[in-house]
Amino acid sequence: MFKYISPRAADIVRPIPQFVPQSAAPPAKADPAVVQRLEDALKSDPKNFDALRDLGNIRYDERKYADAANLYATALQVKPDDINVRSDRAGALLQSNRPDEAIAELNTVLSKQPTHPQALYILGVALLEGKGDREGALAAWNKLVTSHPELPELEVVKRQIKQVEELTRRK
Repeated sequence: MFKYISPRAADIVRPIPQFVPQSAAPPAKADPAVVQRLEDALKSDPKNFDALRDLGNIRYDERKYADAANLYATALQVKPDDINVRSDRAGALLQSNRPDEAIAELNTVLSKQPTHPQALYILGVALLEGKGDREGALAAWNKLVTSHPELPELEVVKRQIKQVEELTRRK
């Protein structure tokens, strides 16, 4: 899964998730002191949005995608309009092989901010890899390219577009 995603694609916008193959090297371990501080904060206040979000980011980086998605979901109970956390959750859901749920989250983000770069990027991945929808993926990525020409790593997305267009022409 996620064969069209270059390892550098994750740097387009923070925090665009990095989609990694199952065979990739193990992730780096998070700083135990930071994790403990966040867990302690959640023990004293289970609805601490910042702690939920930050621990979700750590779990995502550790490739514990289901845990990350759950932490993001709890954070969204506190701040349901936070489109960045919702987009992060979509990435975790996609990595957990739950593309339909990821797409639903992304549609919510894009209904509030139609050119959200991370959501457009992940939507392209979800449509291509999760649903086999090349045209939908191309539409999302082309919208990303036209709406955010200033992004420094946009060349990665342009290469992916070319790759998918070439595959589409061959079939």
